[in-house]
Amino acid sequence: MAVKTPTLEIGKEYLEPNEEQDTQKIIDVIIKRLKRDFPPGKTLRQFHAKMHGCVKATFTVLPGIPQNYQYGFLVPGKSYDAWVRISNGNVSVAHDKKADLRGMAIKLLDVKGQMLVQDDHLPQSHDFLLVSYPMLMSPNVSAMLRNIKALCSGTMGLALFALNPINWSTVYRTLQSQKKTGNMFMLKYYSVSPFRLGKANQVVKYAAFPASENLKPSNNQKNKNFLRQRMKRDLVVGPVYYDFMIQFQEDAVKMPIEDVCVEWKSPWHKVATIEIHQQSFDTAEQNTFGENLTYSPWHCHKENQPLGGINRARKAAYEAIGRFRVAQNTKTQPAK
Repeated sequence: MAVKTPTLEIGKEYLEPNEEQDTQKIIDVIIKRLKRDFPPGKTLRQFHAKMHGCVKATFTVLPGIPQNYQYGFLVPGKSYDAWVRISNGNVSVAHDKKADLRGMAIKLLDVKGQMLVQDDHLPQSHDFLLVSYPMLMSPNVSAMLRNIKALCSGTMGLALFALNPINWSTVYRTLQSQKKTGNMFMLKYYSVSPFRLGKANQVVKYAAFPASENLKPSNNQKNKNFLRQRMKRDLVVGPVYYDFMIQFQEDAVKMPIEDVCVEWKSPWHKVATIEIHQQSFDTAEQNTFGENLTYSPWHCHKENQPLGGINRARKAAYEAIGRFRVAQNTKTQPAK
């Protein structure tokens, strides 16, 4: 007898079996790896370990956005002060010439209204976690657990993961997402995972598209930190701009909520601008501040709820791992 496939609905979530248990396993594996690889005071992120810069910005919502967009942070004409963290995606700090997935994490400050999860250190902040590829590597939480276990097991773990045919699609997407770049400000960044926009049947993904002219790649890529140097040079000259975009779920099958390995094909709509100010950001104080920031898609207004299994897993994982990392890095060091 054929098994009847459930009819998928716009805006509806479908939980995986064992999702909570798999999420806790992910947390345990990552914290074990961080304890193994980093001493207190020097604990980096599991992913996006290499920060190129944490920069000040202004996020301004367009005044004329349609009424059905006006939920949560999308207040017409509203400007927010923001922190933007630009990074490489790798689990380790490597030369910038290496192909990688890149990241942009945006933290809006002083967002009015009820937040789903408060940032312990910057309450009323609303976060966006974006990467330079429109899909993630693993479609759901159980696949993500396999991926995390391999990444945290070193070379042998990765080799065994790659040899297993069940993981070949993940390996392929990973290779596709790894790109070289000469300027972080010239890349497009995507949320990959979906979010509610006010109403039950209104779901969007986010993106930030570069909107500055005359940006150039670095002409000296021998320096292992040339991407940071390129950012510094660009922001000495003047501000850098991005268009902040949303994309609606129009088909529950072709644009699923629970599978983040499917790229949605609906149009992008500009809803805000990001101005990264002209500034000098490469200071010890600001670098420490950026390393100790915690980001989570659940640091958000209740009308912009994260959706899907990967986002549900992130709620517990980001909170537990972020608190562990900050606690490790703020421990009082013994006197010598």
